[in-house]
Amino acid sequence: MYLLIAVINNEEILDELMTGWLDIGITEATVVETTDLVQLISTHIPIFAGFRSLTTGGMPHNRTVFTAVEKQEVLDQAVRFLEVLCEKTEKPRQGTYFVVPLLHYGRLGRSGP
Repeated sequence: MYLLIAVINNEEILDELMTGWLDIGITEATVVETTDLVQLISTHIPIFAGFRSLTTGGMPHNRTVFTAVEKQEVLDQAVRFLEVLCEKTEKPRQGTYFVVPLLHYGRLGRSGP
């Protein structure tokens, strides 16, 4: 089992990403609004304002998507879909992703319908 984390700098692709991942078989994901470090300091510390364009292209926020993926082949499809989707926009700095192995995974709360 794997944890796939994608930081998306281009919110325009988020809906298509979620729909594509649903089609692949990823039915559960968490999306969080996030801010990267350089963007944060460039906003709060005026001397670093020029750094803003080095990160998300001036975007104040990005979206970070977390999802647990059980099978290697689904993970490979999800990563490929993300890469192709970002390449299709022909924009730089679409975001980043990484994958880490999950040692434990479980559902919380009562089981049932």
